[in-house]
Parts: sequence; structure tokens; C-alpha cells
Amino acid sequence: MLIFITAIVGVFFVRQQGISTFQKLTSQLQNLETPVQTMFEGLVILISGILLITPGFFTDALGFLGLIPFTRIIFIKLVASYILSRYGKQSNQNNNTIEGEFIDIDEEEK
Repeated sequence: MLIFITAIVGVFFVRQQGISTFQKLTSQLQNLETPVQTMFEGLVILISGILLITPGFFTDALGFLGLIPFTRIIFIKLVASYILSRYGKQSNQNNNTIEGEFIDIDEEEK
């Protein structure tokens, strides 16, 4: 019974937060702003809804944490910092680049 209650409450909150996020996204697009943060908030709300529908105490707790705006922003910042530290600052580690000039021989013959 508790599983159904959390699913129903979760769907209600996801719907409410989703509509709010969509209105914020529309407003930002009309003002020619880049809605990157809002799009990630929408993604977290979607994932939270899936977690709330999935049975289990841990998934319900994570789902409800994703619906709270303060914890949602913290979650987005943690994931963004992880992605940037893992993939963002890659450079050419082999240093096999050879600089020089070339002449296209086919072009000179014409």
C-alpha cells in the first residue's frame, strides 16, 4: 500500500514541478536566455519521477530529494563537476603533432 501512495504522491509532485520547470524554460527562451540549468532541472525531475514509481525505500528517498529545488541544484552541481573532472579537461597526451608546411603537387601541375 505504501508503494502506491509514494507513487501517487510522486506523480503529483513531478507533474507540479514539471509544469513549473516548463514555464521557466519557456520564459527563458522568450527572453533569449540560455536555459541550460533549467533543462538539467527538468532531467532531474524526470529521473526523480522514475525513481518514485520504482518500488523501494532508497529509490523513493532519492526521488523525493530530486524534487526539492535546493537538493536538485546540489545534485546537478555534483554531477557537472564529476563530468568536467573526468571528461572536460582532456588534452593531447601523446604530443604526436608534427607542425610543418606542405605543397599539393597535383595543384602545381595544373
